[in-house]
Amino acid sequence: MKKKNLFYYLRSWFGEKKKNKTIELHMSNESIEELKSRLKVLMTTKQPFLQKGYHMKDMAEDLNIPIYQLSAFINQVMGVRFTDYMNKFRIIYCEELLRKSDENEKVNFQYLADKCGFNNRNSFASAFKKFTGKSPSIYLKHLQ
Repeated sequence: MKKKNLFYYLRSWFGEKKKNKTIELHMSNESIEELKSRLKVLMTTKQPFLQKGYHMKDMAEDLNIPIYQLSAFINQVMGVRFTDYMNKFRIIYCEELLRKSDENEKVNFQYLADKCGFNNRNSFASAFKKFTGKSPSIYLKHLQ
């Protein structure tokens, strides 16, 4: 019989309760709509999703709001995590590029991942499949 270590006993004694990290969003409906509008303008004009290494802190600075407020807003109002929010815009942009590309042109997925703001080809492929339901290569075959 295997001996249980101290960590096992401490965990069972205190339980594995995770702290609730949800920050309550104290904003009026008017403020929420105004922030949605500002966020939409930022995403369509500056297109920060195309910048590698663009983080929530950068977006909070661009919107001139505290990072905790932006985090709560994206999680609670938009209903997604920051990474998924950014990746959705990246994939929409990628789909536009693929639709506009010449069907005889060979597509380099690493180049496409870089152009759409992904750090690497694997994160690009995972996000692409998550949002389109298809791998990039299968999606491309269906386009042609």
